[in-house]
Amino acid sequence: MKRSLFLIAVTFIFLTSCVDDNGSGGNVAPASGTVVYLADQDIVGVFELFLATSGTKLNPPLPAGRTVQSFALTPDATAVVYIADQDQNDVFELYRVNLASPGSSTKLNSPLALCGLAVCGDVTAFAITPDNSAVVYIADQTADDVFELFRTVLTSLANSKLNPNFSAGQNVDAFAVLPNSTGVIYRANQNTPGAKELYRVLFGTPQITDRLITSPPLLTGQNVGKFTPTPDSANVVYIANRPVAMNLFIVSAGGNGASTQLNSVSPPNANANVTDFAVTPDGLSVVFRADQDIDQVFELYRTVIALAPANTKLNSPLVFGMNVTSFGVIPDSSGVIYVADQSTVDVFELFRTVFSGGNSQVNPPFLGTEDVVDFVLLPNSTGVVYKADQNTDGVNEIYLAVFGFPASTRLNPALSIGQNVATYTVSPDSASAIYLANQDNPAVTELYRAMFSSPGVSAKLNAPPLGAGKNVTNFAVR
Repeated sequence: MKRSLFLIAVTFIFLTSCVDDNGSGGNVAPASGTVVYLADQDIVGVFELFLATSGTKLNPPLPAGRTVQSFALTPDATAVVYIADQDQNDVFELYRVNLASPGSSTKLNSPLALCGLAVCGDVTAFAITPDNSAVVYIADQTADDVFELFRTVLTSLANSKLNPNFSAGQNVDAFAVLPNSTGVIYRANQNTPGAKELYRVLFGTPQITDRLITSPPLLTGQNVGKFTPTPDSANVVYIANRPVAMNLFIVSAGGNGASTQLNSVSPPNANANVTDFAVTPDGLSVVFRADQDIDQVFELYRTVIALAPANTKLNSPLVFGMNVTSFGVIPDSSGVIYVADQSTVDVFELFRTVFSGGNSQVNPPFLGTEDVVDFVLLPNSTGVVYKADQNTDGVNEIYLAVFGFPASTRLNPALSIGQNVATYTVSPDSASAIYLANQDNPAVTELYRAMFSSPGVSAKLNAPPLGAGKNVTNFAVR
């Protein structure tokens, strides 16, 4: 009976995920979206970009010794932006290739820094703006080993430096594009040596920056850790070791503002530290992981921003030896999913807390040798795909669990000892899982898709099948 109910739930997800915003049933999305993968499909050790399921190579052919280092699909899924040493060995630059014009790419960075007559600069990180208009990247483009922030407009290829001019020893080491695509929040030691602080720069006024944390400013030895803008681009949530412990704060993205602490100001554990956080998609609250109540027992809490620093614990109480290890906010902001050994020490399972009240286990009861490794939430907020050695100890496979149903089902075909699912995600329409596994050959990792409507059956997405010594190492889907 449980099996029948579960299949009804899977069918419901598959059908409702194909309905457009007006509920008309039109605008049916492709089952898997657009998928691009990274593999040494042609030359062992030379990792290049290919389009699933045709296997068409997207970048110009790379010779032996070259590689694509990282990549991302544009928000409109028409192109790929990537870092590679395409033109010169060990000089990593930024490129864009249209899916409709494979083999022909455009360089996006300006000339990199020189050491004598040789190019010695590199692009180290990038992000595409949400509105698909530009790419922001970090590079030592002006001077060797001085990493700064740049923007290239995709239509004109106009390139501009975003931060003020830096000297040796100053660097941008992380950034986040504002959700409204008007600018960037970045972290740098721009004002105080030994202090990593936050700054905002708007695209319309490059090199004119706002220092965000000023009342009081950070001192030498105090640094911002993880940070993220709020969905409305008005504020920034961040972790910093101020005054000593790692605490959670929110500050205006407009600059020159005082920070508000979001975690408890006087926690029961005097040595408490916040290790991670996530802003809910509705922007109203922040979920964070901390050992707030018991030293070295990391639990999950939620603070409604308007009521900070008052917060509530989201997991069932844990004791010493138990921990929440990871979490994710459900896309509709209704609650949170997390991994913890909440029921049995060292048996990590998946749990769900609804913000309106209620905590429940998502995976079927484990016997003691199984563990949930990680999970991906469905974009339509109806369930979760998780990875666990649920069927065979030490064999990690992926399972679909629908919220409100007590069962889960394996999505990949059954794997044996030595075979495992590696990376995986859920398609944008919440209808399938796309994953890497050594499913057909224990020595070769390839790319597969499993439809929720037909669990246990998968289709290989890389083409042709890879031979010994070749692997798919990463992929992107939109």
